[in-house]
Amino acid sequence: MARLPLVSPLDRALFLKAQPYLEGVSSNVLAALASYSEERFYRAGTLIRESGAHIDRIVFLGQGRVEVGGTEDAATSSRPIEAPGAIGLAHHFAAAPRPPAVRALSDTLCLEIGCDDLDQILEDYFSLLLQMAQTTCHQVTLVVQALGDRRPPPMGFGESAREHTPAQLDLVARLARLKHAPFFAGTNLGVLSELVRFDPPSHVPAGEVLWREGEAIDRMVVVLDGEFRSIGRHGSVRAPSGSMIGAWELFLDAPRYEGWVAEVPSRVVSIGRELFIDVLEDHFEFAQTYLDHASSYLIAGWDELAMRDGSDQALVPHEGRERA
Repeated sequence: MARLPLVSPLDRALFLKAQPYLEGVSSNVLAALASYSEERFYRAGTLIRESGAHIDRIVFLGQGRVEVGGTEDAATSSRPIEAPGAIGLAHHFAAAPRPPAVRALSDTLCLEIGCDDLDQILEDYFSLLLQMAQTTCHQVTLVVQALGDRRPPPMGFGESAREHTPAQLDLVARLARLKHAPFFAGTNLGVLSELVRFDPPSHVPAGEVLWREGEAIDRMVVVLDGEFRSIGRHGSVRAPSGSMIGAWELFLDAPRYEGWVAEVPSRVVSIGRELFIDVLEDHFEFAQTYLDHASSYLIAGWDELAMRDGSDQALVPHEGRERA
């Protein structure tokens, strides 16, 4: 590894502007990122990150090609990432306990930003956090499409919280129920109240479609009781009580990629898209939790894809340039 001669802030900002995770980010935000970046050059074969090492920096590739995973054991799956692309974002957001190793496959030029600095800039510039969320959710969409029926199912209530909810639910009762949903684990009750205080629960009869593939994305829902099944071109999974439906679509600049139908009589609480974004902007810790959940789901999908045989490896989405 070698540190490159200092280049101008403008050069660094233009470097970052070409990164998929930063597409559409304003010039002032790019300038802030650039001011905290360092230039690095890795020779082919250099280990950029050891397996399981704590992620303390994000690597943005400008030139070159790296291998993620598979560097310590030939039996361990790996995937290549070509510039432009980011290394470490998903595992940082998810606080992954054992991130994979990363090795340079060719001479690689990059900019690196410390995770503490990145988190501070995310807190200062909500537009950057929105861009990170949108790109992460797009990657989740690619995983869902590639895995189909094999995607990780939504997580629901634990055994102790699976009983049906009371017939009537005031705000206090809704909060008591929702705090057990995995998506809201550890969420401040004040934040949770902002999200669900406006819309009462809705009944969804068995067989009724919640929404269809191709519809506009205007909300997500929490399943209070009952069960839903996904419908569309990308296989089918079930969402049990306590799960969140549509959470990874909210930031997509596209129609819904799949629909959902009630398998049994169910009740849901809706959270509107604009309201959810407003709450994220006002509560940075909750926004970090959202990125954690989305990134954890993304990593689980990558791991599932990595278990396929070599003929499917070209389908593996990653943090760099997308592959067909």
